[in-house]
Amino acid sequence: MNVTTLQTIADIINVSRSTVSRVLNNKWERSGISRVTADKITVLAKDLNYLKNDTARSLREKKTFTIGVIVRDITNPFYSHIIKFVERALYAKGYTIIICNTGYDLDRESSLINSLISRRVDGIILSPIQKSIENISIIKFRNVPLVLFDCNIDGMKADYVLVDNEAGTMEAIEYLISQGHKEIVYIGGNSYDSNNRLRYAGYRKSMQLASLSIHKNYVKHGRYTFKHGYDSATEILRSKNVPTAFFTANNRIMLGACKGIMDCGLQIPDDISIIGFDDFETATMLPNPLTVIRQPVQEMALNAVALLLSRVDKTNNIPYVTSLLKTELVIRNSTKDIN
Repeated sequence: MNVTTLQTIADIINVSRSTVSRVLNNKWERSGISRVTADKITVLAKDLNYLKNDTARSLREKKTFTIGVIVRDITNPFYSHIIKFVERALYAKGYTIIICNTGYDLDRESSLINSLISRRVDGIILSPIQKSIENISIIKFRNVPLVLFDCNIDGMKADYVLVDNEAGTMEAIEYLISQGHKEIVYIGGNSYDSNNRLRYAGYRKSMQLASLSIHKNYVKHGRYTFKHGYDSATEILRSKNVPTAFFTANNRIMLGACKGIMDCGLQIPDDISIIGFDDFETATMLPNPLTVIRQPVQEMALNAVALLLSRVDKTNNIPYVTSLLKTELVIRNSTKDIN
């Protein structure tokens, strides 16, 4: 059986072996190779069932062309969408990814980091647990390129890809206030979580700017779970002071709160208005599609990949970069104007 090599393709198209190599390793654009030539090489390689010798490539370039991606909860649609876009962007650059899920467990996060380092990944994209300073320090000590996303770690210098959680929440609360709502509930994540701290800060700031008081019973911190959303909503709605609107700090809390509202015999938005942080497919499938703060998931993923590869390729010698992205208020049918 004849084995197709780089030289085989080069001889047929009448180009150099190095030209074929650059095209098949996605480096043709910066090498001055025309798209026409690149397309010819790509098509021929596919027709001849050419298989890249990744081992030889790794030895030659001193890379494994593998990136580790660690998230906190892979079952959350936010993270699964991030992974989809990260994988797509890295695949286009000739990399494969190893996906890891910490489940918000620090020991598991440490074990996964050490496993990725032992596999000699070229870099790591990490959504860290809030208390991850020691685990992140391991990555930096081993000089593995790193990008942190969706969580700011106090005192940790690194490349970050974040969204403006405070501004996004303020936009949501101000929208509710513009509709006449004054009794607004905040159901958030753990009080030590950086995203939750910033979203809660946005809630407080918006309420204060509108000279609205915050009832102690209207603020609930806990886990980013359906159960926390459900339990918080039902507890509040069965108390004496019933609010007119809810803000929830993520998609799962929002779904739990929606179920709690309905189980209390109330309707969205006729009786209770609700806005949540995170857009997700289910938000559009309910009888009254949910108004949300949408995070730029694809942009987050692409920025994380670009930052990481600039470190991997050692072309980025500038100080650490923080990419802070804007959110978007997506208005649907889960709020009511009560002015």
